[in-house]
Amino acid sequence: MRYYRGLKSMMAPIDVITEDREFNRYPFLVAPAYQLVSEDLVTRWKSYVQNGGHLILTSRTGQKDTRGHLWERPWAEPILDLIGAKIPRYDVLPPGIHGKVQFLGKSYPWGSWADILDPTAGTEVLAVYADQFYKGSAAAVTRKLGKGTVSYVGVDTETGDLERDVLHHIFLRAGAKPASLAPDFVVDWRDGFWVATNFTNKVQPIPAPPNATVLLGEREISPGGAAVWSTP
Repeated sequence: MRYYRGLKSMMAPIDVITEDREFNRYPFLVAPAYQLVSEDLVTRWKSYVQNGGHLILTSRTGQKDTRGHLWERPWAEPILDLIGAKIPRYDVLPPGIHGKVQFLGKSYPWGSWADILDPTAGTEVLAVYADQFYKGSAAAVTRKLGKGTVSYVGVDTETGDLERDVLHHIFLRAGAKPASLAPDFVVDWRDGFWVATNFTNKVQPIPAPPNATVLLGEREISPGGAAVWSTP
C-alpha cells in the first residue's frame, strides 16, 4: 500500500498484474516486497529494463525461491547482478525504536525492515541510513541497464513518505510528469472521465484545467467528498 498510495498521489494509472503478464507494455514496473522469485522471472525483469523499462524493486525482494526456500547462496543472490548491489545484512528494529534514512536532504523514520546495500561500480546511491551502526550505508540505489533503469529501495519506512518521494524522483528522471497530490486524495481516469475522491481531512482542489467541465461536485472537494469532470 505504501507504493500504491505513492503512485496514486502522482496520478499514475495503475494495473495490478501477475508475473506471467507481458511487461514491455508498461513504462514503469513496481514489484514491492516480491519475496519469492524464479531465475526465469529475474531474467524477464532484466530483459524488460534493457528494452527501456523502469523497474522498481523493494526490500525483501528475492529472498527465497518459488518453493519458499532460502537460496543456498548469498542473500537474495539472483537479483544482486540486476540491482547492482550486494545485500550483506538487514535489520529489524524492536517496537518503539526508529532509525532514520535520508533522501535529498530530507529525513524519514523507519523501523520494520532495512536492507543494508553495498552498491557495485556504476550504481548510484539514492538514499542513505543516517544513524546507528549502519550510518552512511546505502538504503536505496539505482542504475542504468541497457535502455532503462532498475532501482532498489531497501528500507520500509513508517509513513511511506520516502517510498512516495523516491517514486516521484524516478518518474521525473525518466521523463514523466507526475503530479504531487496529497496522500489519500485519489484521482482516477476511466472511460473519458476524471474521478476524484477526498479521503483526507482537508479540502482539496481538483487537478482540472480551467476548460474542464465539472459534472459532479465542485472544484474544491470537502473531506469525504467526490467530483467528476471531463476535459475537451
